[in-house]
Amino acid sequence: MRSIRDDSERRARLSAPSRCPRRAPARRLLACVLLVAACRGGAGARSPEALREAYARALAADDPAAAYALLGPDLRAATSKEAFTARWKAQAAERAAAKAALDTLPPALQAPVRGGETLHEGAVLSWAQVGDDYQVVSGLPGLPDLSTPAGAIRAFVAAVRRADLGALSALLADDLSSRLRDDWNRRADLLEQLLKQPGSIEYTPGMERAILRYEPGRALTLEQTPQGWRIVALQ
Repeated sequence: MRSIRDDSERRARLSAPSRCPRRAPARRLLACVLLVAACRGGAGARSPEALREAYARALAADDPAAAYALLGPDLRAATSKEAFTARWKAQAAERAAAKAALDTLPPALQAPVRGGETLHEGAVLSWAQVGDDYQVVSGLPGLPDLSTPAGAIRAFVAAVRRADLGALSALLADDLSSRLRDDWNRRADLLEQLLKQPGSIEYTPGMERAILRYEPGRALTLEQTPQGWRIVALQ
């Protein structure tokens, strides 16, 4: 069964890069659209730059079939070649504007965009390239803030406090179940108190890992990943 987390990540991968701010300048909007298509794997285009050049050639040749071939599998599945061609022919003005934007693209906008912020239905989503995909890393409702070690620990504590131990308690003796619940609540209290103290989180020299020691011999260890900070050890 998929978790809420799985569904959130799936929505992030499918929707994050495909929406640019509605009032973004045409050139920046075009760059974003080309980048989205590149990350979804246009036919024969192995980089955003290659996709941009292929799309520019399709515009110059007025070739909807070549442009359609650049779409990712999910977009081709949702839009038939006939429908795409009809839309292509009906949007001559938009295609002319796109061609002009490509022909005069400033050097500052020629490099692919690997991350940024997008306005999506009133929410500001921060997104970044993760491997071959683009994912929302913060701002999505229900998605924990993993941008800092403290944020990741707070999300962990909140999850612990929300945890339903009913099923687990049914497998344990009453005294053991009570001790387990008390132990996790005590740890959560300690973690929250320590997060309020400046300097409580230690970092490795390269800033790849963070450690929060909350009791003698016990600590939370976090590691920085493309998706944000994740807990890798709990003592």
